[in-house]
Amino acid sequence: MYRIDLHCDTVGKLAGRVNRYCLKGNLMENPFGVDVERLEKTGGGIQCFSTFFLTGHVPSAFREDYAYQKAKKLISWYHRDRNFTQGRLQPIRTAEDLEYCFKHRVSGGLLTLEDAVPTAGDPERLREFYDLGIRLITLTWNYENALGYPNSQNASVMMRGLKPAGREMVEEMNRLGIIIDVSHLSDGGFWDVARISKKPFIASHSNARAVTEHPRNLTDRMIRTIAESGGVIGINFCPRFLNEKGKVSRIRDMVRHIHHIYQTGGEDVLAIGTDLDGITGKLEINSCEKLERLEDALKKRHMSGRILEKMWSRNAKRVLKEIL
Repeated sequence: MYRIDLHCDTVGKLAGRVNRYCLKGNLMENPFGVDVERLEKTGGGIQCFSTFFLTGHVPSAFREDYAYQKAKKLISWYHRDRNFTQGRLQPIRTAEDLEYCFKHRVSGGLLTLEDAVPTAGDPERLREFYDLGIRLITLTWNYENALGYPNSQNASVMMRGLKPAGREMVEEMNRLGIIIDVSHLSDGGFWDVARISKKPFIASHSNARAVTEHPRNLTDRMIRTIAESGGVIGINFCPRFLNEKGKVSRIRDMVRHIHHIYQTGGEDVLAIGTDLDGITGKLEINSCEKLERLEDALKKRHMSGRILEKMWSRNAKRVLKEIL
């Protein structure tokens, strides 16, 4: 079945660790979780590739410049490596690109920023990244940035909303056609996005807080709000967000979260955001060709083919077409 995965960290793993350890690997074929060869074997699909930059070790005064340079290097690496696939990984920048991939059942890559810190809250930088091909931005990662605050165990941080620059950037992302992603965002920031955004917004890789109590997961009210906006929620395979012990990513836990999100927000909010190559632990699904295992488990729980098709691609496609 043709699929859309809203989040993976394969680009960073390839551009960093492959070079560091002299391993062979590229977007066409690699030893990690996602590559074109395996996407094609399982029916093809659209993969959202995040550009991620770990900034925790960088003093806060230098984080924006560090992330800006790092993001541009990763984006350059991605475009260069994608060109080596000779058309087998099509770039997704417009709704027409999306339709082309679906029509011809070829795989497509949509480039994202996981953390808006490289933009420094500057609309000009945002437009620069748009020109470089970025079409989805996760507003924060696990640190405060110029837009707002991350999810946190600290209740006072969790309640903080978007900063003035964050509110401005939400409006500019709406105008440009960049998908707003609230995964990693504080609860206060979430509600600001819900109030400000005139277009659907998404949680690209988040689960249900009612099933697993973790601040990275979404409350039932949040699930309903994303659904009401016309957005989607991508189920995350990270063990910490799937179960309380947080060591094993089990298919049965994915099924529990999917069913809760479905029962809370309806069938039109379902999507996947595997977080492959960005998560650790014992993973029952550790690469894209094993996603059929989740499909089989959901079928055993009597999820219809129509709803499965919506979760695998139709819901996310609807959002992408509306915004791009």
